[in-house]
Amino acid sequence: MDYYFHPSPRPSSLELLSDEQLLNIYDLAVEAKASADFIEIIQSVLTERNISSPTHSED
Repeated sequence: MDYYFHPSPRPSSLELLSDEQLLNIYDLAVEAKASADFIEIIQSVLTERNISSPTHSED
């Protein structure tokens, strides 16, 4: 069967966050080795906001 994803007209929780909050969550997700799908979702929101995805650097 063919399925088509219909996005919700309501904003996601990630879309309601400030840019700084979203970048912090991205950093924490990368550090915690969260699922690739979750990180991809965050990157998608960052891209929609015209914020380049940060690169994770080790200290």
